[in-house]
Amino acid sequence: MGIVGGGIAVIVAGVIIFLYTNKGFWGKRSTEATTNAIISTVALLLILGLVNFLGLRYSLKFDFTETQLYTLSAQSQQLVKNLSQPLTVYVFDSPPNDFDRKLLRDYARNNDRFQYQFVDPQVNISLAQKFNVTRAGDVYLESIDKKQLVQTLSPDNRLSEVKLTNAIAKIQQTEQPIIYILQGHGEPSIEQGQISLSQAVNTLRDKGYIVNPLTLATSPLIPPDADVLIVSNPQQELLEGEIKIIQKYIDDGGNLFLMYNAQTKVNLDSILNQWGVKFDDRLVIDASGTGDVFGLGPSITIVVEYGKHPITQDFNNSITLFPWARAIISDSKENITATPLLITNNQTWGESNPEGETVEFSATEDLPSPLNIGVALVHKNALSETLKPQKQVLKTENDKSEETEISQPLKEEDNLPSPPTMKTPQGENQPMVKREKPPETKMVVMGNANFATDGWFQQQLNGDLFVNTVSWLGNQDDTILSISPKEPTNRRINFSSLQANLINWLALIIIPALGFIVAIVTWWQRSR
Repeated sequence: MGIVGGGIAVIVAGVIIFLYTNKGFWGKRSTEATTNAIISTVALLLILGLVNFLGLRYSLKFDFTETQLYTLSAQSQQLVKNLSQPLTVYVFDSPPNDFDRKLLRDYARNNDRFQYQFVDPQVNISLAQKFNVTRAGDVYLESIDKKQLVQTLSPDNRLSEVKLTNAIAKIQQTEQPIIYILQGHGEPSIEQGQISLSQAVNTLRDKGYIVNPLTLATSPLIPPDADVLIVSNPQQELLEGEIKIIQKYIDDGGNLFLMYNAQTKVNLDSILNQWGVKFDDRLVIDASGTGDVFGLGPSITIVVEYGKHPITQDFNNSITLFPWARAIISDSKENITATPLLITNNQTWGESNPEGETVEFSATEDLPSPLNIGVALVHKNALSETLKPQKQVLKTENDKSEETEISQPLKEEDNLPSPPTMKTPQGENQPMVKREKPPETKMVVMGNANFATDGWFQQQLNGDLFVNTVSWLGNQDDTILSISPKEPTNRRINFSSLQANLINWLALIIIPALGFIVAIVTWWQRSR
């Protein structure tokens, strides 16, 4: 520091002496030109530096790809912004890939708690052993004392936003929500098949949910650990005993998701009437012509208007598709809040005779627009007396009375079996313990089930609607209910050998030859 200070002092003294001995220096034209050049150069460097600083601090980019491939989804951004604990991503890959680095940098911009590190497993052997890394390309998450494998990278399989976001959501879960899907009445299977919910089920499992089928004929009680029960378009009517079991499940605070297509018989009136909703039997017809753009008919309802609810909070004017939908009619009920979710356009109606030769609106028989084909319901529960701690007098060894609070369990109905023994994810048989009744019970009723089946689930925002609905019913954090990241659409063109050879001839010979011929003709005409 002394040498630097002395050098600065010498420079300043030299400049002062030079200016004193050359008093006419500033009046020279060369001095003015040099000074202007120096000032202009410094100003330009400052402007460039400021622009780069602002560009890094407040980045602005435009993503024109079909699925917004280079922009984090709203769900990924919200998930990272709400991180409550530090989280680190370890990429055991060397050298670092630019695409992976850019994706992780986009995550890190949303929260300082999100960190990432590229690790060479051949160099940092101790860290590789900590995560039991057996191959290059493994990507791990670490949050406090939790570790989780995200995926294994390869030259053709780079870091996926879908897998990383799902892993972040899963590692933050304190408990796994358990979803039961009713089976045994002709409902879509949860396994892959002609009509199934396999894509929806796999998506839920990737997000950390436990999804199980439920057949009330073999397990005549909805397990008390059920966070959500899904009834998806049964082809046969439910038995009276099954309806009573579902009613008991709701009375105990269970959350229900009902999905029925048009012209499917619904015999749940005893439950729906209590909540002030019912299914309209007529088929929703969309005569706006919007479906023609997508190659769809008028029986496919296209929705772009949504109610103000956490399930659809980020949908804006995006599209959801509902094949063979029906309307939901709702009435106000005490202690029940009903919120419309899916609102059709003004050129739709409920058609009472869809099998007729001509389908047109009838003011006397059809249901006019706008229609609601989805509703979210919340019932405020009063504190049950059976859940209140009851004071009992217990005698101690000194025969002194003490008041001790003992929580009394709920009594089961005499005509219902006791909670069954279920298998936990760890493979151990554990008796079910009944949960306390929550402060509110939730139900979502949709006049369509096809939107969640394979093929339709991945169309537009259908998958987001289904997952958000299950998450909301399962009492998950509303901040993660958003539009999930999308996988890039495969737009690869597969040429035949004839087409590939034709392209080679056009690019290497035919088009250059045409250009050469045009040049010769132009030269010959000008030389005449």
